[in-house]
Amino acid sequence: MNQKNIQQLTKYATHFTNLFHTNCRIVDTQNQCFVSEIIGNNLYFGSYCQNKNCHILNTYLYGCNEAYRWGGKYIYYCPGGFVFVASSFSDDLGNLIGGLVLGPIIMGELDDTVEFYQHEDLKSKVAQLSNIPTDKVNDIAELLAAITGYISGVSHSIRGNIEVKQETILQSLYTSKNIHEQNSTSSYPIETERMLQTMIHNGDKQSAQALLNELLGQIYFLAKFDVEDIKIHIIELLTILSRATIESGADPNEIIWFNTNCIKEMQKCNTIEELSIWITEIMHRFVNYSFDFSSIKHSDTVYKVIQYIRSNYFKKISLDEISKYVNFSKTYLSRIFKEETGQNISMYMNKVRIEKAKLFLTDKSISLVDVANSVGFEDQSYFTKVFKSIVGTSPKKYQESRNKP
Repeated sequence: MNQKNIQQLTKYATHFTNLFHTNCRIVDTQNQCFVSEIIGNNLYFGSYCQNKNCHILNTYLYGCNEAYRWGGKYIYYCPGGFVFVASSFSDDLGNLIGGLVLGPIIMGELDDTVEFYQHEDLKSKVAQLSNIPTDKVNDIAELLAAITGYISGVSHSIRGNIEVKQETILQSLYTSKNIHEQNSTSSYPIETERMLQTMIHNGDKQSAQALLNELLGQIYFLAKFDVEDIKIHIIELLTILSRATIESGADPNEIIWFNTNCIKEMQKCNTIEELSIWITEIMHRFVNYSFDFSSIKHSDTVYKVIQYIRSNYFKKISLDEISKYVNFSKTYLSRIFKEETGQNISMYMNKVRIEKAKLFLTDKSISLVDVANSVGFEDQSYFTKVFKSIVGTSPKKYQESRNKP
């Protein structure tokens, strides 16, 4: 990110800060840092977040990475229940290098978020955050994306970047096809595989990516561009990459889970073009697993779980359902959620449901049975037990205390 880009982004970040009375920050995703200091005297994320395991920078890095994946803009919750709006910023080649992130804000009902904070001084701070309607938040996301896209002058989409790379690789492969076919003594490049493993172990990301592209090209040639033969070689390569990635520090359960799903997805590819796009995406992810194995990867999954629970708290949710949604095993998902938030998934789900229930209980015309059903509890007695364990009193007494004249 050059100085001119930073000056332009700072200009618009200041405008957004002044317009919406919350901070808009510039994030450098390559160096994993903030480019600018906090603009203005707005409440800062860390001043009221009670989550000891919450990594402030990762909240912003996560937003930029997700915006890059989803066309340049992304709206998301942090573990504390606050909303952020992110837009990605790309370099001349379409690679993610940073972004603008606005937040924290409250989207929707103010009481929904305020009630999560038990201490009055914290409630007072949170109540000062900008409370913006959902449609306006969407407008902010569109504007942020338009600005970062205009300044960078390239596509936001990771998909577009992948397809450009894939097209270039594919054209090169086809051009070299006839030359390679003249060499009938070609054999599988075992030595190239060994070099790739060594580069992964040594942390040489750039060289490993280049060598991986070369290895993929050789696989295409050896298989004579036959889709099914290429798939067989790719499965062998996935096994090698999995081993090297695990030895580099990645979680074995996660890699095995990811590997299994990769093979399932690969079987859906029926043409060289489809297979090339898929391979480019998957190999990019494998390299990142090896070299960018950090807590932001965990944050990615945790935030998705949080958003899923907040959107579906009113119905029955199983751990199976959540694990399928984020594409992780139940065991691994439970562990990283506990590591990131300090609580297990069911505990967090109950907390969300009980805080929603507290809002319903302010209306004395709503029965306890209806309140329980409205927040996802099928059994009123269990609802009462959970409510009392979290709030310290029964739902009935809480309702009576809130409806005193």
